[in-house]
Amino acid sequence: MIHPASRLEVVVHSRADGRSAVKSAAYTARATYQDTRLGKRFSGKAKGGLLSHELINWSGDAEALWNTAEHTETRRNARVIRELRPSLPAELPLAEQVRLVRGFSLWLRDEYGVAVQADIHAPRFLDRDEERRHNAGKLATDAEEYLAALFDPTRTNRNFHAHMLLTTRKVCPETGAFGDKTRILDDKKTGPEEILRIRQEWQKRTNAALKRIGSPARVDLRSYEDMAKAGDAPAGLIPQDHLGPRRAERSRRLEEYGGDTSTAGQRRAEIREHNDELWRAWLQLRALQREKDRLEESARIATEREAERKEKADAEKRRLQDARTAGEAETVVEASAQFDSVRTASMWEMAISSVQAGAKEPPCEQPDEFSSEVDLDAYETPPGRPLPEPVLTPQVVRVRRRGHRHM
Repeated sequence: MIHPASRLEVVVHSRADGRSAVKSAAYTARATYQDTRLGKRFSGKAKGGLLSHELINWSGDAEALWNTAEHTETRRNARVIRELRPSLPAELPLAEQVRLVRGFSLWLRDEYGVAVQADIHAPRFLDRDEERRHNAGKLATDAEEYLAALFDPTRTNRNFHAHMLLTTRKVCPETGAFGDKTRILDDKKTGPEEILRIRQEWQKRTNAALKRIGSPARVDLRSYEDMAKAGDAPAGLIPQDHLGPRRAERSRRLEEYGGDTSTAGQRRAEIREHNDELWRAWLQLRALQREKDRLEESARIATEREAERKEKADAEKRRLQDARTAGEAETVVEASAQFDSVRTASMWEMAISSVQAGAKEPPCEQPDEFSSEVDLDAYETPPGRPLPEPVLTPQVVRVRRRGHRHM
């Protein structure tokens, strides 16, 4: 599945849309700034949750930066701000999130020569009353408890994110003067290529930060189509529209009262179910394919090893056959893994070996031949094999000797 923080939105602020760079900066910095061009004052203090605020490649404050940017542009439809809105993985501690955003802002400065205002915003609390107190700065907690609450999935949506406001002109780091437009980002040909490079750089840095803290999570900013082509996702996934703060709040409010039954909410639910089903089927097929590949690889390795063993055995046999003397044969046997000796043992050596091995004479009777008890009173001698008829029958003959009588 794709990590929920796999998002980096690029928005260009134009005067043609009624935008003000000072107003945007005040909102993301949760501050109050005066727009000297319009003569209006804009405040973002009604919203809480500012976790970090930094300016890169600018020595003054944010109010001066964006008023200077506004006065530098003279066209009615001028583009004054280019904004990057990346999501931050909740696995990263706040210090690592700040480090990630600062390092990426410095990279943007070095690559395009722009000034950057980088702000990190906290996630929203799930409880509406707690969210209102959070925005009003009335959460009665210390800094440690506050951070623990922000990272608690039962209390917030853990949607840590950053707003990086980039000037559309290069800024001199020594004088603070605005120079040429960053046309490489505006051009129809090079613009998309540079935006892709920016997204890839953010993905690389984010995954490096996750790896640095030992987290196995990784973000992927590729489109569903590109991921499917690379074999890293199922084909047919449908991207969801980004809700934004107001629509997300409305959806959560409807969920509290029985579910988001609006047309947009039902459409999102259908897309979510469709994508989940595709992911489940794809993951099962991939697991089966991996098991098949594993078995095939095991069979291949076993076949190769058996072929190597046979080839080695045949080579040893050939070397033994080619031996001309007993010494050469003994040398072949000593280096062999399949021969013990080329000399046949004598009967005397075999007898000694048998005694040393503890060999025993086989019994003269079956093991269970006399194992049963015998009742002597009822025992009858089993009939044996009849004796053969004698060839000669012995006879006793009395013979009287003739001669003188004894007196």
